[in-house]
Parts: sequence; structure tokens; C-alpha cells
Amino acid sequence: MRSPLLSGSITATGTITGLGDASITLLANQNITTNNITANGGINLTSNQGSVSTRNLNSSGVTQGGDINIIASNTITTGAIDSSSLGDGGNVTLDPTGDIQVVSINAQGGTNGTGGNVDITTERFFLVTGTFTDQNQEIASISTAGGLGVGDITIRHGGGLLNTPFNVGDATNNGTSGSLTSGSYAIAPNQSFPGSYTLGNIKIITDFRPPVSRPPMMPPVLPPPPVVMPPVVLPPPVAIPPVVLPPPVAIPPVVLPPPVAMPPVVSPPDVSFPSQTALIYSQLESLQISPSSDLDSDSIDFLIGELEQNFTQQFQQHLKQPAITRGPSSLSDIRNQLRKIHSATGIKPAIIYVFFVPAVKVSVDSELIENPNSELRSPEDELELVLVTAKGKTIRKVTGVKRSQALKVAQQFSNRIKNVASQQGYLTSSQQLYQWLIAPLEADLQAEDIQNLVFILDSGLRSMPLAALHDGKQFLVEKYSLSLMPSLTLTDTRYTNIKNSKLLAMGSSEFSNQKPLPAVPVELATITQLWQGKSFLNDGFTLENLKSQRSKQPFGIVHLATHAEFQPGDISNSYIQLWNQQLRLDQLRTLGWNNPPVELLVLSACRTALGDEEAELGFAGLAVQAGVKSALASLWYISDEGTLGVMTEFYQQLKKSPIKAEALRQAQIAMLKGQIRLQSGYLYSSKQRVDLPAELSNLRNTTFTHPYYWAAFTMIGNPW
Repeated sequence: MRSPLLSGSITATGTITGLGDASITLLANQNITTNNITANGGINLTSNQGSVSTRNLNSSGVTQGGDINIIASNTITTGAIDSSSLGDGGNVTLDPTGDIQVVSINAQGGTNGTGGNVDITTERFFLVTGTFTDQNQEIASISTAGGLGVGDITIRHGGGLLNTPFNVGDATNNGTSGSLTSGSYAIAPNQSFPGSYTLGNIKIITDFRPPVSRPPMMPPVLPPPPVVMPPVVLPPPVAIPPVVLPPPVAIPPVVLPPPVAMPPVVSPPDVSFPSQTALIYSQLESLQISPSSDLDSDSIDFLIGELEQNFTQQFQQHLKQPAITRGPSSLSDIRNQLRKIHSATGIKPAIIYVFFVPAVKVSVDSELIENPNSELRSPEDELELVLVTAKGKTIRKVTGVKRSQALKVAQQFSNRIKNVASQQGYLTSSQQLYQWLIAPLEADLQAEDIQNLVFILDSGLRSMPLAALHDGKQFLVEKYSLSLMPSLTLTDTRYTNIKNSKLLAMGSSEFSNQKPLPAVPVELATITQLWQGKSFLNDGFTLENLKSQRSKQPFGIVHLATHAEFQPGDISNSYIQLWNQQLRLDQLRTLGWNNPPVELLVLSACRTALGDEEAELGFAGLAVQAGVKSALASLWYISDEGTLGVMTEFYQQLKKSPIKAEALRQAQIAMLKGQIRLQSGYLYSSKQRVDLPAELSNLRNTTFTHPYYWAAFTMIGNPW
């Protein structure tokens, strides 16, 4: 049900009940006001310009709880929210600009199921006024417990900037009446959190930044004539004069709903810089530039060097890697390598750096020297782009977009793209990000016939599903093959033809404490038919056998069909699930996959804690940590049958594509165009029919056109 296109509210005074497994979807430009809603298939409420107010929402079911998604421009107020099940609990997502008030959230799974995820995002306060007793006898306001696995609880609120802590045990202003529990972890009442806090898979995120006393700003001065920079530690700070920018380019509507006004923004959580990063950060803003500039060779060499050093040190610190160089780090070396790639593959690549620079000048000779770990990031920092190609001029663009704006919209994009019921709910943020990140460089990319984009991204942007950025007519992946690099310095950028590489495929379909993956046996059988190699299932998928098989034969492709998690905190928190143990990411280097090098590592069923910078570092640094050239992994876990479709098509395309990123691109295009589908108990790819396992044979006919199914898959490291 939806209100008129340009105006209108939805008001329902009686109870709304969905029949069978039907879902309920309400879409209005103004307010949505309802009584109780019950729908086993899920509940989706979206108010583009108003608030959502309901009584109880119930999507609980016997075998599966339905997802509950509420998006509002203003506030959300509900009664008790229940997506629980005797099987797997449904996910709950609440995302308004203003306050959220609910009675309770029950996303529990049953004894033989997993709990659903609860994801809360608000720029103000989040109140949970009631409690219930969960399966572990916790007096909970929110529970995501489950017998076979637990759901994540993520709460992003604006209390930090408003000097209002989040209180567990006190729902007066900002907090919950009872505990927050995932079954594995619990935050008990009578605790107050003025800043961000993480306990296992429970995260409370806010922007808590105590005021920092800064030295006086230097008055603006004219830049000296360009000179070759002497070998000093820091260039003299020079203030950047204010730049007047044109307004953002509007996207003409193309069979899309009218654009929704972007809400006010809240700054991202605080993250401390290491000392050297802080110094580099200050150096970046000493280069005076115009909003759009071709940089002279001295300036661009300095800038590229500082960006490479900055990003490299961020990853080395998190991954606990030694300071070694694998790829090019100077402008001349980068261009030379891009020329080699073009010569070897026929594909023209480009590197795009996306980074933030200070909006105000910071003196590095006082505060940073005394306290090198002091916080330099600011919501006012400005987003900038640098484009490097093999032959053309290196271009730097000043977007005029603040850090707080960019990170807020990126988080909205990642949250909303996972809501399959809302067919176009992600488009506003997707198109805005395209205008900020791609449109300023579009003419230069087209002028050089660029075909492959390599993104090196700043913190907070590394978990964006880049393939689903949208220009108003088509997705970015329909124009370019894409990849994510931690830095060029950390990446082995040499090209190797992968077509003669052998495949080692391992995986598990059964787990003692996680959701089963019934399509894995079919996945392993299918890809080893498409690509010459060996496969091992369940009890053959052990650490000992993984090491043994690779030592006997130098497989160039390693495919692991299993659960993998990129978690907040130390890298040891993230893992790949083997048959009988978890392989922690800090153990990957012990496998010796760099000698001889594994050309491609595929993780077909992994998940990343979106919006968490440490989890992003683990995801974007996967190839570096594993010692492999390239890695293919997903930002979130999609359906078992959807993963089977992507992997089948990817290996078909890999046999004929000039580079690995192009094979992924073709698989994603096949998904979005409906060429991969479930029909009558079979999975159809563009060129193959695959029998589904008995557990999935009764699924209804489905296509995978929504970007939820294909945009999560990301090529990491060397895309060539």
C-alpha cells in the first residue's frame, strides 16, 4: 500500500493482518499511523517525509520470523516488536532522523535456529521502555539469542554530540529499561555509556568528542611559486583559502521515485590516529589547490606518497603487518604499472583515491608533538578525490562535501540496500554518493576510455557496496569493473594469467553453532566441474587438510564455502569457520599462501560489521593478511541459493574474462538483469542449469535482480 505519489499519509485504525506468508508494506510521503500489524512474511514501513507511529508489530513465525524494516524522515514510535521464531528470527531495522521509542524488540531464534540482527540508526535518542523474559531468563529490552547462532545488536544514536549518555536500565531520555542480550553477550542494567562501546556482537555507537584546545590558526598567505620540495619531515603549513563550489548536480528522474531530501547528519564514531598518521594528515592540508585541478608533478608526487603512507600504516597497524612494500608507491611507478596492465590485458585501469582533509589548519608543532595520538578528525573535514591513469594528467577534485555528510549517507546506503522489500529505498543515497564520488571524474574517465576502477578509500567508506552506486540510469558496475585496494604499496599488482591455475575448493554445509549452508555441496561440485581442481566437504575441511593439500600442489585458486566474519576490535576477533574450528584472521599468514602465491582467494559466505572501521580494515585488508594477490568476499551474508548463483556465474565468466574483476562484473550484471534465477527446483545461470539440494528445491521461483543479492560481492586487492 502506498500514499499518492507527491503527497499523503496512511492511517489505519484497525488491526492489519497478513494472510499466510504474505508481507505488509506501507509507503507514504507523509506520516504512517497504524494499530497492530501482524504479518509472518515481514513488515516494511517507509515514510519519506514524515513519522511512523504504530502499536505492536509481529512478524514471528514457526519456522522463520519475517524481517521488520521501518524508515522515516522524522521519528519512529512503536509498541512491542516481535520477529522471533522457533526457527530463525527475523532482522529488525529502524532508521529515522529523529527519536525512536519502542516497547521492546524480540528477534530471538529457537533452539534449532539463529537470532535475527537488530540494527538501529538515529541522529537523536533511542528509547526502549519495556522488557520481556528471553529464552536465557534475561530480563531484556532487546534479545537476539538463538540455539544455533545469535544475532548482532547495533545501536547508533546521537546522544554523544548532545551530551546525553546511553543508559542500559534507564529509559528516561536515551536508553533501555532492561538488558541488551544476544545470548552470547549481555549488557546488564545500571550502566551508562557516554561514548561508543562494544561487547562481543553488541555495539553502541555514538559520536563523543570532547572539545580539543587547538593553537591559533595562521592567517592566510599566498602560496610561493612551485618548487621541488626539499627533504624535510614536514612542509611549512599554508592555509587553504576558502573555495566557493557550485551546488551539487541534480539527477534527472528516470523511472524512479522523486528524490527524498537528505536528512541532517551526525558525525561518525571517534577513532584515534596513530602518531605518524596524524602527522601525514596535517601534511595533506598544506597543499593549496583549486576545486578542480591538474597537479604539477612535484605536488602530486608528494600527495600520492602521503596518501599511500597514510593508508598503508592504517592497515599495517590493524593487521599487525611488518613495514614491507609489495607494489608501486610513487606516481611514475603507478603509471608504469597501469600501462603494463593495459598491455597485458587490453583493459584500461584507473586508480581513484577518496580521502578527507582538514577543513581548518592544525599546527603540528605543539599539540601533536605533545600528544601524537590526539584526535584530528572532524565532522567538517572535506571529501576529496584523486584520479590516476596510465597516460592522462592526475586530477584532484575538491567536492565540498563534509566528512559527516559522506559517512552518514554511506551508512544509510549500506543499511537500506539490504532491504529487499523496499525496491528503491536505497536509490536516494546511492545516487547522492555517485554524484560525490564518480560524477566529478566522469568526463576524465570517459575521455581515456577507462574500463576498470580501483578504489583506495578512507576510513568509514570501505564497506560501501560500490557496484550499486547509481547515476540515475544505470549502476556503476554496468559501466566499469570495480575493486577495492587497501593501498598500492601493500598490493602485489603484477599481472598473472589465472586461466591455467588449479582450484582447491573446501566448505561446510553443517555447523554445530551456526546456520547450515545446504547449497554448499552443490556449490563445490559445480565450480569443480567448471574449473579443474579438487573439493573437500565437511569433515574434509580441516586446517590440517587445508595446509596439506596446498603443500602437495600449488593451487592458484582457493575457494572456501563457509561462514566468515569480519568483526570489530582486534583482527583476532575475525575468523573463517572450518569444520572443527575457527581459523582466525591473524592465523592466515601461517598458511604460506604467499609462497608460491595464491592468485585468488574466494570466501563465498562472509559478513562484515558494516560501519565499523576495524571490521572494514579486516575486510579491505583480506588479501594482504592472507598473503594472496586477490580476494573475493561479500560485505553481508546473502541467501544460500543467491550465493550459489553468483559463484556459478563467476567461474563461468572467469574462464573467458581478461581480468578477475571483469568476471565478477559479468556475474553481477547477469544477476541484475535476471539471467540467474530459481525456477521449478533448479538454479539457472546464463549458460547452465543446476539441480538444487532437497532443502532448497521447494523455494518459490525467484530472480536476483535487487542489489542486495549481488552488490555485496567485492574484489579486494589486485583486480587484474
